[in-house]
Amino acid sequence: MNYFKVILATITILFLSSFHATAMGFLPPENLSETHEAEVAASDNISTEVDFTKCLADSAPGGVCYISGGISGDEVSQFKSHAKEYQLEIVFVQKADTESNDRIEEYIAGVQLQIKDAKGNLVVDMMTEGPFFLANLPPGKYQVSADHEGVIKHNMVNISAKKHQRIVFLWPR
Repeated sequence: MNYFKVILATITILFLSSFHATAMGFLPPENLSETHEAEVAASDNISTEVDFTKCLADSAPGGVCYISGGISGDEVSQFKSHAKEYQLEIVFVQKADTESNDRIEEYIAGVQLQIKDAKGNLVVDMMTEGPFFLANLPPGKYQVSADHEGVIKHNMVNISAKKHQRIVFLWPR
């Protein structure tokens, strides 16, 4: 009987720790290895390779190099592996509806993102194309604002040469 309790406790701990790892960003918010037949058929015709050598130049003086995306499972992996090549990484996450799935959080896209320098000049103003935003900015302090469905989050970041900064914006369901 004690053996059964130990096994049950071990299974429970492993099960709960996978939720914690997802919430902390160690695992993707969904099991990306599972694919459905329709997704497999659709993915045969669509290339999800992200070109990280191209940056979208902002029209602001000094030009800011940035890229946004991460919709598909392939892109999520690519953005995670290339994130350290950029000075700023921003991830957009929303609490998941736990009644309809077993995830705690899920990635979101379509976030209105604004980044202002220390003088209040707007250096980035865009609607994100995925849950990841990567940028190289000139060294300095920046105010980052993210608007998802009318809920605005703010964060300050200090960019320095060759140092990676990561911000995670989390919205309630």
